[in-house]
Amino acid sequence: MISKKVRELFVSLMEGTDDSAILYDVETEQYSGYFNLNVVNKYIDLGALELVEAVGESVTILINNRDDFLSSFAAGVREAQHGADQSYADYNANPFAFSVGYEHYHQMAKKKRQLQDYICHGFENTFTGLIHSQ
Repeated sequence: MISKKVRELFVSLMEGTDDSAILYDVETEQYSGYFNLNVVNKYIDLGALELVEAVGESVTILINNRDDFLSSFAAGVREAQHGADQSYADYNANPFAFSVGYEHYHQMAKKKRQLQDYICHGFENTFTGLIHSQ
């Protein structure tokens, strides 16, 4: 089980768009915003994230091995939607990202609010009917 603070950090990155609280720059693949610095620093030390810039409380980071992270996160969402268990994490390039996506899907499914208008990597975009991808 992934802690709430850790899940919130990585989910905020997957929700990152031009008009969200976390900005994602398509050209540089950088994420900018206000993050829990204790969690960010832990994952920088673990090699999952890379610090690009910190100005005051605003931080810009990169996800190392981003393609593997994105595909595994989306796979976790997909398998959770299909009712599979988390054992599929072992077959992914990034089992951690799979687990974050898997647990995030279940957290969202518990909420009474519909996923209408929800934009997150790996989730179906209700406007287009397509799976949202960063």
